[in-house]
Amino acid sequence: MKVFLSFLILLFFLFGCKNDGKIDSETFSMGTALQQETKDAIQNLDKKSYAGLEHVFQDTSTIRTNGKYLMLVFGKNNCTYCEKFKEDIKNSQALQNQITKDFSPYYINISYNKDHLFDLGEIHQADIKTSQLSNSIYKIQVTPTIIFGDNNGKTIFEIPGYIEQHNFSKILKFITSRQWENSTNSKERMKLLQNYLNKE
Repeated sequence: MKVFLSFLILLFFLFGCKNDGKIDSETFSMGTALQQETKDAIQNLDKKSYAGLEHVFQDTSTIRTNGKYLMLVFGKNNCTYCEKFKEDIKNSQALQNQITKDFSPYYINISYNKDHLFDLGEIHQADIKTSQLSNSIYKIQVTPTIIFGDNNGKTIFEIPGYIEQHNFSKILKFITSRQWENSTNSKERMKLLQNYLNKE
């Protein structure tokens, strides 16, 4: 019986696993295609964060000024004030128009670590992760935090926390009025903004 069993095992090894040396599409699993589908799904997870505002916020895969002022809104999942901020925009067609006319707006959900092409001209172009944007470049502490930049991407203001709708609209007007250009540093710009908000 042992001889017969040994003979069967030997036959299996000789004829059971034939390798003719051919490599074709059937040789490999579809793992590569599934991996790409998974990567694509991960890259698009953040779009749910601004559902209903896709006509306002641009896809963050590539972040560019497009010759306009830059507006980066850093938010995260389960952030009450992020949701309130987006709801304010959803409920105001005038605010939506104001944003899309003069700004390249992006909603960046820091709950996900997406790949971005951060393209602010010839000198400032880099492939970067969400975590690098939020932790290393802008050092986001609270959400929402809104970064306003000029048409070259240089930061004008960084405003942490929720901004009420009427004040947010005033801030957009202040930026497009270019009154901040006469300041030499961020403290001066913030003081000019506060004065503008108080007199309006």
